[in-house]
Amino acid sequence: MSRLTRIRAEMHARGLTALLVTTPANIRYLSGFTSADGALLITAEQEWLLTDFRYLLQAAQEAPAWSVARVEHALIATARRKLEELGQAHVGFEPDALTWTQYQQLGGGDANVSYLLIPAVRLVEQLRLVKSVDEVAAIRQAVALTDAAYAHLLTLAQPGRTEQELALAAEWFMRMHGADGVAFEIIVAAGVHSALPHAVPSARPLARGDLVIVDMGARCAGYCADMTRTFAIGDASARQREIYQVCLRAQLAGEAGLHAGMSGHAADALVREVIVDAGFGEYFGHGTGHGVGLEIHESPRLNRVAEEILPAGAAVTVEPGIYLPEIGGVRIEDLVIVTETGITILTAAPKPDELPVL
Repeated sequence: MSRLTRIRAEMHARGLTALLVTTPANIRYLSGFTSADGALLITAEQEWLLTDFRYLLQAAQEAPAWSVARVEHALIATARRKLEELGQAHVGFEPDALTWTQYQQLGGGDANVSYLLIPAVRLVEQLRLVKSVDEVAAIRQAVALTDAAYAHLLTLAQPGRTEQELALAAEWFMRMHGADGVAFEIIVAAGVHSALPHAVPSARPLARGDLVIVDMGARCAGYCADMTRTFAIGDASARQREIYQVCLRAQLAGEAGLHAGMSGHAADALVREVIVDAGFGEYFGHGTGHGVGLEIHESPRLNRVAEEILPAGAAVTVEPGIYLPEIGGVRIEDLVIVTETGITILTAAPKPDELPVL
């Protein structure tokens, strides 16, 4: 079934006669249009792409099957006029992608509009959970480029190099070898800085004895990769080696037990139990993983409270971490495809049995 056919089936199941799509990733998923300055309006028989003069040619090239409604002044005002013209009764909107002001501009709470606005929670996102063959191919391309960029970064990692230099070198490598760009801002964090799970690369130079976390991903054909590896510079203490070993055991346990049909919190438990049993539970404060696709963080989620069932065909990360403020952190992350019986690991960058020391 085409994506539009599946969307219309879901709209019918929810009693919607029209759907307004304003999430950029959902717009691209359904239409192919890559600009964030647009919206989609879908009814049982018509599909409209709303955008302004700047993107008319782009819309025609990227979404040739869609009728284009030109936005003259404001996107939401144009969407409202179009809905009033079409006379649709039950209009779904994406509550996570519409501000309160936009909701009111669209006619929310206005008794004079000819339609009723209904939150269409995760309608498109549910379809995006399971990746198609073409989507997996794009993710594989992004992963392979990320692996190559990491190998390049390792040749540069030495005392005196700064976190910023290494992050820039990795991004430059990705772009020079065909990436659309980076999937997110690259993290290179050394020494005690690596105890910050989402550290921002600084001008601090790497020094002997530092733990170094590298978290990065390329974006290819719109699809993201996500990978994390940890190494040490020059030397490593027994404590650093210990938390690397525990983190690796947890990561491997998660990958060994992960399969379709389990909940996100059950998947998280596979990993978390190893770290808790080793006495480092308080130093692992984030979830085990998340979905990856057109967005770097999307459904499904793998964490302590995630009830959603993991479907076969989902692309997710497995990324435990241990962060000790006094010595730094370790995180190890692969991107995998969930299958009925297990997973297919896409990430090929080495994760040695012992803490790598460069």
